[in-house]
Amino acid sequence: MRAFVLALCALTVLLSCGCSLGVSSGFIFTDADRRQAIERYKEALTREPDDWLLHRRMGMTYFDLKDYALAEASLEKVQALSPGEPISLLYLGLSRIGKGEREAGLNGLAAFRWPGKFYHQKFVQEEAVRLRKHPEEPSKEVIRDILDELEKGKREQIELERGIHGDTNSNPF
Repeated sequence: MRAFVLALCALTVLLSCGCSLGVSSGFIFTDADRRQAIERYKEALTREPDDWLLHRRMGMTYFDLKDYALAEASLEKVQALSPGEPISLLYLGLSRIGKGEREAGLNGLAAFRWPGKFYHQKFVQEEAVRLRKHPEEPSKEVIRDILDELEKGKREQIELERGIHGDTNSNPF
């Protein structure tokens, strides 16, 4: 029941932000939706400039638009307001890679920490170290590789949590 209520709340929030359900039952976000979201985040930040979660949402939206410089600026603000916040740290490293600062991005990801999410952390760190040895790989592929490894880490984390708690409905975040 709890999972259903949480899913319903998440769906309500997403739909109220102007998102639409696609034919495949996935969410479809257009660049126009993303730009509109950024404007809403900016407006909200005029009222609550120290809301790190708004800065993170804006940074991740810029990241989705591949505006890596603005993503980096928003995510750095998150780190100033909530030092060590793991999602913004991850996307801060990816944004640096996207804007051409591969070494700085990979160095940050090689030292990435996500308390309580050992496998998320481990898979990202190991892939960042591996990618340091392959400077020929384009930034777009490096970003995809890191995100793919994060997904693998999430699956491992779910299995770990299921084993510890005996719960098949463990939340991976």
